[in-house]
Amino acid sequence: MLFSFFRSERALTSLLWFGVAFRVFLYFFISPFGADAHGEVINFIAVHHRLPHTRETFCAMHPPLYYLLAQPFYAFDTLYDLKVTQLLSVILSCLNLYVVYLLVKHYFKNTLTRNVSFLLATFLHSYITFSLYVTNDSLSYLVGTWCFWLLARYFQAPSAKSERWLALALGIGLLTKGTFLAFVPVIFGAVALTLWYLKLSWKQIILRLLLPVVITAAVGGYKFAENIYYEGRPVVHNMDVLPLDDQKTYIGLKSFYGFHLLRLMKSPVIYNGDPKLLHVYPIVLYSTFWYKFADLENDFNLGVKTRFRYIGSLIYLVAMIPTLLILLGLGLMIKQTFRFFLRMRALTAAEFTENIEKSTWLGLFVVSVALMLVAGFKYDAWSCFQGRLFLQSFFSLLAMLYFGLTYLQSRSTLLFKVGMYGMIGLAFLYSIYFGVECLYKFIA
Repeated sequence: MLFSFFRSERALTSLLWFGVAFRVFLYFFISPFGADAHGEVINFIAVHHRLPHTRETFCAMHPPLYYLLAQPFYAFDTLYDLKVTQLLSVILSCLNLYVVYLLVKHYFKNTLTRNVSFLLATFLHSYITFSLYVTNDSLSYLVGTWCFWLLARYFQAPSAKSERWLALALGIGLLTKGTFLAFVPVIFGAVALTLWYLKLSWKQIILRLLLPVVITAAVGGYKFAENIYYEGRPVVHNMDVLPLDDQKTYIGLKSFYGFHLLRLMKSPVIYNGDPKLLHVYPIVLYSTFWYKFADLENDFNLGVKTRFRYIGSLIYLVAMIPTLLILLGLGLMIKQTFRFFLRMRALTAAEFTENIEKSTWLGLFVVSVALMLVAGFKYDAWSCFQGRLFLQSFFSLLAMLYFGLTYLQSRSTLLFKVGMYGMIGLAFLYSIYFGVECLYKFIA
């Protein structure tokens, strides 16, 4: 009976509307204050009627688009009560889920695995919470998904107009968050490769990309130009201004290969938790992706300061199943990409389109993760190793989950059922977590 629901075509639309309603419902209970003080930037603009320089507030190193969009909402708020401003994030989060829905409907043809995979977009803790705070993450997730949608349209019908739209989206991304620096080389590289397949010379390709590059730089270059003028370099992190020496992570090679799932289950959150866990990169990435291990700022505290935190332990355990499915999908995409680069010219137009789409998804994910790791290694701070920091490429993860499930469906009925029930079970645990936290806040 459970699988019969997910086999139906209309299940995807039902999950979309549930996800939208779920986010609107959570708005009434979750605090607008996330891990960083983005409200200070919004308040600075409202008070001083100008954009802050990088050193003037803690989050002023970010590009300004989200903070500018928040100004009409903040007119009804104060710095210590951002509930109206939070509505902007709710709207962006719901729009983002809708664009993910369009992408899933367009690309994923296996109805059963498609619908179960979409549970990740509907329920994933980090994807929901960090899109509902007053934070530029909410806008970056939407713009990132929009880039995937524009890429879909471009690969189906390459044109100069589509390239300009992609350039505009990249510019808006760079005007939202510096993590979109990872998108620029991958998307322009994919466009150049497409034009090469269409038999344009490299000189023609460079000339054709000149205008899109100018558009991206003109739209998204503000913060980088400001930093060059005031700081002498284009990229400045707030840890360059205010180093967080108490967050040092590296303890040698153990930081790279350790993965202590049982220890994490015994100590599922950072609050009064096991400090050794903060020194292992895979643990920090895994725990912050699937649960609120290091997210202390919101006021969903039942799962932090009481025994209810062990719902996180169950989430970590069950999440191993979709994690392995995502890794399987990642491996399949890497294998496909190698084959693609070895025989590009021999492919038909349809084969080339299918392969470059998947290879671009892989590239966007890998480079986004790499950018996050570079920041983490540079500043040696555990707060840099957070799953939310590469979720602008969330659709890549969703595709990996879908490919992993689809592969098992054709190879092993038992493993396929384990994967399906694992993803459904994880959604059920998230429903319990959010439901109990909201009920507790309502009663309190």
